[in-house]
Amino acid sequence: MTTSRSASGETGCSSEPARSAGRRVDEVRSQVAVALGGVRDLQRSALGIYGRLEVDRALNWTMEELGELAQAVRLGEDRSRLEEELGQLAAWTLCLANILDLDLAAAVWSAIEEEVDRQLVKHGRLKPYQGRS
Repeated sequence: MTTSRSASGETGCSSEPARSAGRRVDEVRSQVAVALGGVRDLQRSALGIYGRLEVDRALNWTMEELGELAQAVRLGEDRSRLEEELGQLAAWTLCLANILDLDLAAAVWSAIEEEVDRQLVKHGRLKPYQGRS
C-alpha cells in the first residue's frame, strides 16, 4: 500500500483500506481546523484579560502551573484539582503566545500535522497512542 499527500494536502491511496484511512485523516484534519478557530478566540480573550506581561514573568508562572499539574497528577488528586491546574496552564500558554506575538492555533496545527505525518509514514494510518493500564 502506498500513501502520499498531494500539494493540496489530500491523501492518495492505492487500496480500499488505505482510502478509508485517508478519509479518516481528512476528517480529523477538518475537525482540528474547526476547533482551532476557538483557540484563536480564546487567545484574543486572554489578551484582554491578562494583557502582555514580561516574558520572564509569564514563563515563571507557566512553569509553576506545569509543576503544580505534575504534582496533582502524581498525587492522584481529584478531577476538580486537575482541571484547575490544567486550565491555569492553558491560560498561561495563551498569555505566552500573546506576549511572543505568536498564533497559538497555527502552532498547534503545525504540531498536529507533524504527528499525523509521522503516524502515516510509520503505520500507514492514524494510530493514536494507547496508555498502559
